[in-house]
Amino acid sequence: MMLSPQSQLLERNLEMFEMGEWLLVNPADAYFTDLLSHRELHVLHQYFDVFSESVRVVPSITLDSRDISNSPQGFSVEQQVGNHLHTFSPFSLTQGRYTDVLIYLPKAKAHLQMLLQMAASCVKPGGNIHLVGENKGGIKSAAKLSNHYGTTIKVDSARHCSLLTTSVEQPAGLFDPEKWLEYREYETLDVSWHVASLPGVFSHTQLDDGTELLLQKVAANLSGTVLDFACGSGVVGSYLLKQYPHLGMVMSDVSAPALYSAARTLSENNQAATLIAANGLHGVDEKFNHIVTNPPFHTGIKTDYSITKRFISDARRLLKGSGTLTMVANRFLPYPGLLQESFPQVRTVAQNSKFSIYLAISG
Repeated sequence: MMLSPQSQLLERNLEMFEMGEWLLVNPADAYFTDLLSHRELHVLHQYFDVFSESVRVVPSITLDSRDISNSPQGFSVEQQVGNHLHTFSPFSLTQGRYTDVLIYLPKAKAHLQMLLQMAASCVKPGGNIHLVGENKGGIKSAAKLSNHYGTTIKVDSARHCSLLTTSVEQPAGLFDPEKWLEYREYETLDVSWHVASLPGVFSHTQLDDGTELLLQKVAANLSGTVLDFACGSGVVGSYLLKQYPHLGMVMSDVSAPALYSAARTLSENNQAATLIAANGLHGVDEKFNHIVTNPPFHTGIKTDYSITKRFISDARRLLKGSGTLTMVANRFLPYPGLLQESFPQVRTVAQNSKFSIYLAISG
């Protein structure tokens, strides 16, 4: 059992959880809640990897984009584990239910703003919002945002992390996800399409340079079933459906806000697709003719390429005979060698000063 630094700080403050009705949002690991197995807890997971590890029984979840776009909640998958109710969902629409909401600090400031408003809606009058996060992740500046809802104090600090508590004084009203969706229109190679995205989703409100190069260079002869892996807000899959509406499109991501955004993007373009919540390609068994991706592990990798290797070998496993994997990556990373370990044919089809586009053929 390995607790994240944030959870190690919370472990020093377990007594704070002994009273009240608690909602935990985006725990950074699946093990902290084990320390509170005697207490009733609700846990909201926006990320499938920690959710699946916490409930230990769900390898992946398949969803219909039309069902998501037509529901105010988007989607909600619940699993009871002892005294704890774990929910995988883009957000909680519960109003005034909890005395305390604990948020693990997200990476993006706009994502935190959204979670704070959601938390303020979830707490009862006189309730508290707690924030825990790494100092280098911006927890110190987070107090300025939480102060909008009431007085914020630092409760503790350790493991290069801080724990803040805000006594909610300003009523937030009902949390409305629609107010946080941003809509943009993009155009590539004379194809225009609409994209909806929530804060915290990759490339929120802008077309990522690597993704744009990928769209410009993806093969024009796609057919059959296509997987948009790590789909984010659905930029790639929706673009491909605009060009090739005959494709059977499947989109996967670890993030519930990303899957919700992708469903809304598809709806904006009068499209539909199957969506899969999964940790990488674990638990995905469907076979595909093509996989197209701007994978999430193209930055920050030093000498450990285990995640990349696992994705590439899983991609080969899921491709039909003569299927293709088209991916964009930072050009300094050793992808050709990693791809050649699993695929018989690999070539670089485009390159600029920052990115390379690789095509790997399974047979």
